[in-house]
Amino acid sequence: MDSSITLSYGSRATSTVVSNIFIDKYMTDARGSDVKVYIYLLRCLQDPPMSISIASIAEALDETEKDIKTALKYWDKQKVLSVHCFRDGRVKSITVHDLDEDEAEEELEEESNITLLSAHASKNRSERTAPASSVSEDDPSDVLASSKKRESKIQEIDDSGMDKKEKPNYSMQMIQSFKDEYPEFDELIDYIENALGKTLTTKDLQTVSFIFEELGFSCDLIRFLYDYCIEKGKKSGSYIEKVAREWHSKGIRTTEEALKDIEEFSNRFAVIKTAFGLSRPLLDAELQYAHRWYYEFGFSDEIVKEACNRTVLSTSKTDFRYTDRILTSWHDREVKNIEDVKALDMSSATTGAAYKNKGALRNTKNVPQLFSQRQYSDADFDMIEKKKLGVQ
Repeated sequence: MDSSITLSYGSRATSTVVSNIFIDKYMTDARGSDVKVYIYLLRCLQDPPMSISIASIAEALDETEKDIKTALKYWDKQKVLSVHCFRDGRVKSITVHDLDEDEAEEELEEESNITLLSAHASKNRSERTAPASSVSEDDPSDVLASSKKRESKIQEIDDSGMDKKEKPNYSMQMIQSFKDEYPEFDELIDYIENALGKTLTTKDLQTVSFIFEELGFSCDLIRFLYDYCIEKGKKSGSYIEKVAREWHSKGIRTTEEALKDIEEFSNRFAVIKTAFGLSRPLLDAELQYAHRWYYEFGFSDEIVKEACNRTVLSTSKTDFRYTDRILTSWHDREVKNIEDVKALDMSSATTGAAYKNKGALRNTKNVPQLFSQRQYSDADFDMIEKKKLGVQ
């Protein structure tokens, strides 16, 4: 059966008005059925809480349900509206964006909603519902129904840079719907609150919902994510979301894959920890240096180890800034391997010796000159004595 979909709009209107931006920028490139669906959704927003379904839209527009879903997907890609789905692929809500950005900022708080009710949800609602038809998960053309298509949609968004998109502004009603639909999500919230030692704020709940709904993380993976970040001393929602986005971009979908990624990341910089005698994980500031040495400079473990060893010998301590100066100097001199380092050392030694010798020659004017002493005979002394006495 069709899922429960909530259609919302950024401003409450009294008539069906189509934005000039839509006409000028979007309409000319869209198919006729796509335009029909968009305008019909605008019309539905004028009569809240008008209850509709994929089937009722298709019937009203004399289109197939497949055409309706294709149109919704098209407008979602164009960012004219946003389609939100349950984890199994059923459409849950549609948000029609106000294309006039100036008016959108003033009217965001005035939202009207249309709920597209599924058969099971209608038992708990008193609003009028339209008949909902079943959606076959075996139909390969169904882009919104099956979990396989949900995974395909996630991958598609990945390829287009989904991780850079802003997360939806989940309302408390939507978050509560997650809890009602998925008991494990409700248990997940309790687990996170216990782990953080606090009650989650609305912003925190939106972060969890984003990771759960949009990134498609399982509850087990989200638990592991929070445990991992908390163990590192990072409890802010922004940091946890950043890690989640990074894992998502790497295709990590299980706790096993996340653990493997963490171990590989830790082992990547094991040389630095060993050279500096560190038993703790690298701090964020230290990781930035490590990333610079390995990924920006492209140095090998051997070269990084040599720089770390020289740092300890010169400073008798762990000094990442000192090591960075060494490696930056080597990078500027186009050092590629340890042989280049040795050649650079020899060149520096030769230059230093030549400079020292040159300095020594420069200073000879100030050094007393030493001469060998003359040897005098008895005849020499007699001659000197006669000269002193004036005797010829």
